[in-house]
Formats: sequence, structure tokens, C-alpha cells
Amino acid sequence: MRKLLGLAMTFLVLSHCAAIAQNGRVAGKVTDQDNVALPGVSILISGTSQGTVTDADGNYVINAPGSGNLVFSFIGYTSQTVAIGNRSTIDLQMVQESKSLGELVVVGYGTQKKTDVTGALSVVSTKEFSQQPITRLDQVLQGRVAGVQVTQANGAPGGDSRVRVRGANSVLGNNDPLYVIDGFVGANYNLLNPNDIESLQVLKDAASTSIYGSRGANGVVIITTKKGAKGIKVSYEGQGSVSNVIKKFDILPAGEFAEIVNARALATGSNPPFTSEQIEEYKRTGGTDWQDLIYRTGSGQQHQATISGGNEKTSFLVSGNYVNQRGIVENTGFKRYIIRTNLSTQVNKNLALKFNISGARTNNHNTGGGGPLIEALQWAPTTPAYGADGQPTFADPIGSVSRSPIDQLYDKSYDEARWNINAIGGLTYQLPIRGLSLDLQYAINYLDLDNRNFTGKRLSNNNPNANRYASDQVTLQNTNSLNYTTTFGDHSINAVAVLETQQFTDRNFTATANGLRFPQLGYDNIGGNAAATVSSGYSKWTLLSLLGRVNYAFKDKYLLTAAIRRDGSSKFSEDNRNSVFPSIAVGWRLSEEQFIKNLNVFSNLKLRGSWGITGSQAINPYATLSPYNSTQVAFNNTGVTAGVIQGNQGNRNLKWETTKQTDVGLEMEFLNGRIRLEADYFHKRTTDLLLNVALPNYAGGGTQTRNVGEIENKGFEFSLGGSPVETGKFSWETNLNLATLKNQVVSLGGLPRLGAGTGAGGGMSITNEFMLMPGQSLGSYWGLNYLGTFKPNQADIAALQGRVPGDPRYQDVNGDNAITTDDFQIVGRAFPRMTGGWNNTFTYAGLTLNVFFQGAFGLDKLNYTRAGAMSGSGEARQFLLTEIRDYYRPGNEDSDIPAFTKTYQPFTQSSRFIEDGSFVRLKNISLSYNVPTSIFRDKATVRVFASATNVLTITNYSGPDPESSNVGSNTDTAMGIDRGSYPNAKVYTVGITLGF
Repeated sequence: MRKLLGLAMTFLVLSHCAAIAQNGRVAGKVTDQDNVALPGVSILISGTSQGTVTDADGNYVINAPGSGNLVFSFIGYTSQTVAIGNRSTIDLQMVQESKSLGELVVVGYGTQKKTDVTGALSVVSTKEFSQQPITRLDQVLQGRVAGVQVTQANGAPGGDSRVRVRGANSVLGNNDPLYVIDGFVGANYNLLNPNDIESLQVLKDAASTSIYGSRGANGVVIITTKKGAKGIKVSYEGQGSVSNVIKKFDILPAGEFAEIVNARALATGSNPPFTSEQIEEYKRTGGTDWQDLIYRTGSGQQHQATISGGNEKTSFLVSGNYVNQRGIVENTGFKRYIIRTNLSTQVNKNLALKFNISGARTNNHNTGGGGPLIEALQWAPTTPAYGADGQPTFADPIGSVSRSPIDQLYDKSYDEARWNINAIGGLTYQLPIRGLSLDLQYAINYLDLDNRNFTGKRLSNNNPNANRYASDQVTLQNTNSLNYTTTFGDHSINAVAVLETQQFTDRNFTATANGLRFPQLGYDNIGGNAAATVSSGYSKWTLLSLLGRVNYAFKDKYLLTAAIRRDGSSKFSEDNRNSVFPSIAVGWRLSEEQFIKNLNVFSNLKLRGSWGITGSQAINPYATLSPYNSTQVAFNNTGVTAGVIQGNQGNRNLKWETTKQTDVGLEMEFLNGRIRLEADYFHKRTTDLLLNVALPNYAGGGTQTRNVGEIENKGFEFSLGGSPVETGKFSWETNLNLATLKNQVVSLGGLPRLGAGTGAGGGMSITNEFMLMPGQSLGSYWGLNYLGTFKPNQADIAALQGRVPGDPRYQDVNGDNAITTDDFQIVGRAFPRMTGGWNNTFTYAGLTLNVFFQGAFGLDKLNYTRAGAMSGSGEARQFLLTEIRDYYRPGNEDSDIPAFTKTYQPFTQSSRFIEDGSFVRLKNISLSYNVPTSIFRDKATVRVFASATNVLTITNYSGPDPESSNVGSNTDTAMGIDRGSYPNAKVYTVGITLGF
């Protein structure tokens, strides 16, 4: 027994000695890369909750096992695990974390660290556009995100833009991305003040967008607006600008124009309309430059005021914005007023409340382009602008058969006014379970549209008319979400579950009046009329959504995201009302693997891949039903009788368009995040494409919407950015992005082709300008292939078609010696094959220079403006552009500009007027200076700046602007036509920013 007790005592003593040896004292100092002490660094014994922090001098002391590990962590620095190895002193120099590694991004119904994101997501920093005179969100996105194509199709102030994320997926539906502002889904970006943006993310792949289900197929743009901070801050920014047209067409001087007209008359056996005396007088006086009469020097002003503040619990922000722009075309302009208030408060440690409200008023005046820009290229320079009575010349005896550009400017008015109010309220409550919170949000959006149109006596052939359209749209949204976050060991989980509802209603009213008795009152008194029609409408649809997402990370290097959403839409019949949209994504942070760390090259290296399904409700709320339409008919000359007629047949079998997308991406960072490179490959295929299919007459005729087609989009995206130079007072930040896109119609449900027209040709098109065909992209031009002019050695071939050498020659596809629509083929494509942008910011002391390039490549444009001025037929009648100087004639038989012959028959819908629309544009260059704050005793900041927009455009396109187009953003089957489209302008801006 004594021996046993002695052995036990010996064991206890040895164990106690071992324990003392195991938990030895470890001390040391922690510094940064510049050997500056770091206070507050957390030091934990790995695998336990035991630890300490460094003191004010960076020193620490801890009792730890000699065989254990210490984990050092500090905000803004890379965490490090160090083996103790029985050492008593361990000093450590911590490495500053890459700027992007700890960056939080909004991913839809939550946030994530950028390094943990497994989907294709791009962040646009406010620093990238803060040096530029931005007035709209599309200007923020343009050229700054790989895979996002922004086209300023209408260059007028407040004009329409086309925004596409990774191509276009739908024929009938709108291909605009979904905009989410402060959690409100389906927001109108035109009514957002860019100065209010705090953060902006673009979700591109299905793993990121499937959380928005049936509305995420076209990508998602998530915006969070600014909030107040502790203290009071007041800021003001004011700017003024002047603008001019980028380029004008080269028009023949009046004298030379008259000579060309005479030469053509003689060649075709007509009497020359101009005498030699008249020609000499035109050469002396110069005639009329119609372009100078419709274009002017535009001007603009923008004012922005913000006051924000708060304390430890409550913050507020109030901002106001005013924009007033006079367009570069006479009698055009745009005004906008926006006010916003954001409030938030932390009631207690568990409950937080927020309330955001914004209001906007916009007014567009005659910003559509068209008439005056077309007629300025068709009215003869020999025709005076005004008659002896001081009134605009009513008719052109030589050139256009339409009314003059002056009448097109001033004898009509189109005003589009919008009122928008958006209110969002919500709360976040931390539930008793650790890491679990409840978020409730309610939103209402009210949009009032008021469109007013008037055409006077001169343009309407003495039938003045007006139209009024009003629409009240209300959207209600309720979003309820549970968020759970936990970490245990090497595992971390973030999960969200959401129940969301939306309801949209629209009530509209239209009144049209002809034969106005008091046309001087315009659209404000349409009651006095000779004939009027009135109509009204109502529509409503609802959406009920359930969704969930789980983000899982193991050791912060193996990442998994899985999401699923179930949408139910009232637009579809009961059998097809609901659909499920799943997605999955994985990521591998290779930079956390030891074999990559040993390379000492990457500060971040991540490989990721994703797959998912999104959808589209590309139908109106009642497309499944067969409607009855109102009509008016006459019986036995007894007058007009109102009645109803059956419309297009509904289809109760309609279902969602479905887009499946696969994405593979690689993210790299070097030099501690100073250089960043990201590359992606994506492949999208949309099935059950909704198309309007023609029905035979025995089945009722008309069209019926069906799910029959497929579209494919695929391409590569690259972005390179960072801060290559940071030395002393000088720094250079740069961001370059490029993206390729191949858009292709895969199937039309057995149809060989399907036409799409625009009406933009003004009579120059003899059939649809665009054609959908399997194997071709959306926006494919349909026309004749122009082969130049018939040459002298081709006289026999020309004669078979009733032509002579010098006449235009087109490819006779079917060989029947007749040029008809049977010879039409694909002659170009409006979709760009590549887009890109390059933003550079150079800073030296208080000076900042920003240089921003943007471009699009591999696209064609149908230049109908040029065609009208060079066809010498139809509405225009004569040739006006200087290129006619090279027309085919004896001694100039190599020319492909047709001769003046009696057999001349042009087709403007041909490849002759298809031009390369590729361009590179110096989108903005700006210089700013921050006045030293010491001048104001550090109580104020002052910044002055000057900028120039669109000052340099490199392109082969002959028109004023390769970006502008007649076709708006609502369609991708027909785009890229330039028929008097409103061009973008060169803009010169100066301004000042004040802060207190």
C-alpha cells in the first residue's frame, strides 16, 4: 500500500512538473511592416478561447503550451498562426491585408466579404466616377464593368440608354437588368441621383442572380444609398456646362449642289432647274446651312446639396439635386428635381429601425430626335429658310417633299413628365439565438406619367392635333428575411431565408383630338375638336416568392454557396404559375494553401465556378387570355359605329422563359492587392423563348404568344486594375476591362426566320429591317448585298436586269435577274462583339487628373440618315452629301457611287449603307484641385474642377455619333438604325465642391 501511494505521489509530481513545463510564459512585441508598434492585436492559443491583446506599445505576455500555436489577428492585417516551439519570446511583424480582402459587398438579401463571394460580381467604387460630371446611373456603369454594355442610344438630355449584362436573352421581354435600390426590387434608375450612391454592385452569373429568380436573368444592379455619420456635415456642388454636336455631315455648298442637280437633270433628259446666274449667286451667298439652323450650343447646370449627421445611435441624411440642360438641338431640353431623406436609429442593442424616402420630378421636352435632324439632311441648301413674310418656307421645290426643319422644330411639342415617390421602412431585430436576426421591410413606389403631344397646322396639313396620356403606377413590396451567421472551429455558415411579395397596378387614360379649334393652346385645351377618341386601361400583377441561400466556408479557403427561389406569378395560368430557380457555386482560395503562400506571389488567388437557373416573365399580365378590343366601323355610309373585335388569341400554356448559365472565374491579386486581375468565361442559354407566332386565318388569324425558341450568349470577361504607382505625393490608379460576346439565336421553334421592323426608315425600308434566324445574332440587319456599280464590262449582266453601267448592282441571290425581297439576306449585326473601358486617375498633392476611355467593337450600323441624303429618290429627291462628287461618269468608271441614269433604281435597305459602328471614345477628361484645408483652418474643404466629355471619338462611322440610334432600350431584335437620331454631344464643364 505504501508503495502504491508512493507511486501515485510520484505520478502527480511529474504531471505537475509537465504541466508547468507545458504552459510556459511567452512574451513579445507586435509591429507593422514599418516596425511601428500595433496596440490591440488579438492573440489566441489555437483551439481555445484563451488569449490576450497587445498593449499601447505592442507588447504582450501569455501563458501557453510550448507545443501549441498562437493566432495573431488585427483588423486590416492578415491573420497569422505561429508555432511556439517551446520559445519564451516571439516577436511578430504583421502584414497589412489587401484592401479588397476585407471588403464587404452586397449580394442580394445580405452581404459577404468579397473574398468569400463565389459568383461573378463586379464592384463600381464611387472613386471611379467622383471626378466626372455624372448625372445618371447609366453614365456610372458605362465602360466600367466587364460584360456590361451601355449604349447612349439617344444623346438628348435625359435621353434613353440601353444597358445589357452579358448580352440579351429575350425577344418579347425587356432585357434591361434588374435594379435594386436600398432593397426595393425593380427600381427606376433614371430617378436616382448618382451623388447619393454609397455602393454599387453588378451581379452577373446565375449563382449571384438566381436569388432574384424570375427577374434575375438579365443581371442585377444593387445600389445602396448614403447614410449619415456622427457629427454634422454639409456639402454643396455646383457645375455649369456648354455643349456642341460632336460632328456634322459634310453637305454640298449651295452653288455646287445646284450644279450637281443640273448635271443629273441633263443626264436623265430633264431641264436643268438652275440658271448659271443663280448658281453664281449661291456661290457668292452660300445658301442655307440647315444643320447650323437646327444645332446650337447647348448649356447645362447641376446643383447638389447634402446635409448629414448623427450620434452614436441615430443618423440622418438629406440631399437635393437639380439638373437643367438645354440640348444641342434647338427647342429641346431636360429638367430634373430629386430630394432624398435617409434615417436610421439603433433603438437598443437588439433593435434597429430605418426609413428612406425619395421624390423625383423629371421633364423631357422634344428629346426624341427625328424630324428636324432628318430634314436638315434632305432640304436643299438652295432653298431659303424663311419667306418674304418672315414665316418658315413651307415647301422645298428641289429637295425634300416633307416640311422644313424649322417647322419640325417649332410646330410640334412633345413633353414627358414623371413624378416618382419611393418610401422604404424597415427594422432589424437580433433574436435571442446568437447570430440569428429578423429583417422586415415594407416599400411603396408611386410613379405618375404625363405625356403630352401636339402637332400644329403646318406639320399636320391644317389638321392640328394633340394627345394626352396619363398613367398612375403603384408598386407595393414586403420583404421578410431571417439571417443566421455562425462560426465553429474551421467552419463558418451564413444563411438567409426570405418571404417576399410584390404587387403592381397601372391605371392609364388616353385622349386624342384632331381638328383642334384653338391650336394656339396646344395640348392644354383638346376639348374643342372636330374628332376625338378616348380610351383607358387597367392592369395588375402579383408575385409571391420564397427563397433561401446558404454560404459555407471551411478554413476560409473552401467555399460553397447554394440558393433556391420559388416564384409564383399571376401572369401565368394556374398550372404554370410557379417555378423554381436553383443555383450552386464553389470557390477555392488557393492563396490560403501553403504551397501557394510559399511562392510569395499572390496576396489573393481564387478559382470559382457556378451554375444556376434564372427566369423571365416576358409577357403582359393578361397574355394567357384572349382579349376583345374596341374598334370603330362604318355601315352603309350611315356613320361610324363603335364595336368590339376579338384580339390575338391567348395561350393558357404559357410559362416562364428559363435561362441556364455556367460561369468559371479566376481572381488574382499581387503586391498586397495593389494589382488585381479577374477573368471569367460564361455560357447562357435561354429556352422556352416567348415568340409571337402567326396563326392561319382558319384558326382566327393574328398571332399567338408561344414558348418555342432558344437564344445563346457566351463570352469572356477580363478586368485589370490597381495602384501601380504610389510614391510620395504621386499616385496612379487604373482600371481596364474588356469583354467579348457571341449572341446567337439557336431555334425559333421550327420557323426558318422571323422579321422584326422599326418603322424608322421613313419609307426607305421595303420590308423588315431586321431578321431573326437560327445561327444569327439578335439585331441582324436584313437587306440586299450591294456589289457596287455595274462596270462597262458588265453591260450584258446589267441589261438582263434592265440596267446600264453606272447603275447600282445588288447580289441576285436566286439568279432570276430581278432584284426583289427574295434576294434579301443578313448584311450586318448591331450587337457589338467586344466592349471595354479604361479609367485612370493620377493624383499629385492636391491635383487630380482623370482620363476615361470607352469603346465598342465589331458592330454595324444602318445609316439611314446618310442614305436619305445620298439616295436621290423617295422623300429626299436629291443628293446632298459631298461624297456625291465621286459619282460614276465617263472617266470615273471605278466609282461605286451610282451614275445619273434613267434606269437608276436604288435600294437603301442594303449593305451600301451598313457601316462599321466600332469606336473608341475619350469619354471624359477632368482636372480638379483640392484647396489646402489649412487656408480655412481645417473647417472647410474646397475642390474646383473642369472636365470635357466626348471630346475625342475615333471611328470610321460617317454620322455624327456611332452610339446614337432611333431604337430605344425596349428591344434587342431591332437596334442600331440611325435615322435622324439625336447625337451625343461634346460637353465642357466647370464646377466647385464645398464641404463643411
